[in-house]
Amino acid sequence: MWKYSSTSIVRQRSGPLSVNAQVPKCVQSRIENQESGIDSIVYRSDHPIGFGRSGRAQETPTMPWRSLKEVLSYRELLVALTYRDIRVKYKQAVLGIAWVLFMPMLAIASGIIFRLAMAYFSGRPPEWRDMLAGMIKSVPWMMFATIVSSASNSLVGNQGLITKIYFPREVIPLSAVLSVLFDFTISLIGLIGLLTLLAVTSGPDFPVVMSWNLLWLVLLIGVLVLMAVGAGLFLSSANLFFRDVKYIVQVLLQFGIFYSLVFFTYTELGTWGWVLLFNPVAPVLESMRMVVIDGAIEPMMWPWLAYSSYVAVVGLLVASVLFERGEYLFAEYA
Repeated sequence: MWKYSSTSIVRQRSGPLSVNAQVPKCVQSRIENQESGIDSIVYRSDHPIGFGRSGRAQETPTMPWRSLKEVLSYRELLVALTYRDIRVKYKQAVLGIAWVLFMPMLAIASGIIFRLAMAYFSGRPPEWRDMLAGMIKSVPWMMFATIVSSASNSLVGNQGLITKIYFPREVIPLSAVLSVLFDFTISLIGLIGLLTLLAVTSGPDFPVVMSWNLLWLVLLIGVLVLMAVGAGLFLSSANLFFRDVKYIVQVLLQFGIFYSLVFFTYTELGTWGWVLLFNPVAPVLESMRMVVIDGAIEPMMWPWLAYSSYVAVVGLLVASVLFERGEYLFAEYA
């Protein structure tokens, strides 16, 4: 099994390691050749990466499409990396895992203040619907932005692991995604608790519609996650080759909260609201608002949701292919 330690992630064995052990074939080749004193590595055709004496990757033909089965065969490593990411994130933090709740609450508070300021300057009283819309969309947006940011830096942050042993490189950005989803789950529980408290204290005027349509939130979150995973896979490999990508992503995500309709609705911005719907994240967030506050998704939003779903699926497929084609160079640029 794979085990996390403070310095590395290793596979534990009960006895001495032999070439017949269930380890990746390129690693078996390395063991065989080192034992026989051969400097070169016998590359396996079913693995795209081999390692020389220097530990640098050597080019071999890329695979057309790595099946999900291969990634799942390294699920123990995936769990170990995810656990490591979660542990390191909150290690030696005074508030510890409480930061998972604090950061979304800070985003929600920022949205409420923003809506109050808009109401003040427009000369109309603030409405629950406006403030609630920002609260509902802030937490999913933070999940999306954090997945993209964490995944895009994941390969650079695990350079030592990339150059030492073969495993599906998708495991690294996927572990970053899972650690963020862990945070999002806790944040979502906190948001539900906050909405419940507000509903109890505000009475029947609280604008939340309880219906079976709330189940649409599961699919909407799924579309958002697929979109984030696709962006994370592409940006993680791009960031390994061009370190400028890190700063470009930071700038885009900082302003993304405004062009993703987090604090606005598309109707409030007139023509610009329709333009911003071409951002595939915006229709998903707007649909979440409609499901919770209006009780149903407006008919005009369904074509936009189909557009967002198409971008999410196609983007993930394209990102996976590009990720795999550049994979044999990862160790060389790490």
